[in-house]
Amino acid sequence: MDPCNNPKKTRHQISHIPHVGDETKKEKKLLHRNIERQRRQEMAILFASLRSHLPLKYIKGKRAMSDHVNGAVAFIKDTQTRIQELSARRDELKREISDHTSQTRSGSGSSRSEPASVMVQPCVSGFEVVVSSSASGLPLSRVLEVLHEQGLEVISSLTARVNERLMYTIQVEINRRAAVKEDGLNIMEKLKQLL
Repeated sequence: MDPCNNPKKTRHQISHIPHVGDETKKEKKLLHRNIERQRRQEMAILFASLRSHLPLKYIKGKRAMSDHVNGAVAFIKDTQTRIQELSARRDELKREISDHTSQTRSGSGSSRSEPASVMVQPCVSGFEVVVSSSASGLPLSRVLEVLHEQGLEVISSLTARVNERLMYTIQVEINRRAAVKEDGLNIMEKLKQLL
C-alpha cells in the first residue's frame, strides 16, 4: 500500500503538526479564564460590601447573592417610604410652628411689642434688680456695667428666657470700698436710661 494514496494517514499526520492558530486559541482561553476569575472576585467583593451595608433583618439567613440583591431592593424601598413619612412629619411640624408663631404675633400683648422694663427691690444684703427685655434688646453686660459704675457689687445673676424675652435677675450689694450710697429709685432710673 502506498502511504501517499491513503487519505486517512495523511489526515492523521496533518493533525499532529502544531499550527500557529492552536497556540493563539490556547492563549485566548487562558486570558478569558483569567478575566472571568478576576470578574468573579470583584463581584464577590462587591456583594460582600453590599451585605455589610444592609441591616441584618434584610439578609438574615440568606446566602445567595440574588437574595442579597432582593434584600437591598427591599431596604431601599423601605428607606424611601420612611424618608417620605419623615418629610411629611417635618412639614406638618413646620406648619404648626408657623401657625403658632403667627397666632402669637397677631395676638394682643405680644411679647415682642412690649417695652423693656426694670424693677429694683430692696433685699437683705442690698438690692434685687429684675430687667425684662426682648431677646435682641438690652445685653446683660451693659446692665452689669451700669451697676458696677454705681458702686454696686454683683452677688448673683440669673438669666432666663420666657416667651421670647430675656429676664435678668441680679442681686447686688453696695461695695463697702465705694463711698457711694444708692437707693433703689436711683438705680432704677439709671438702668431705665439704657432702655
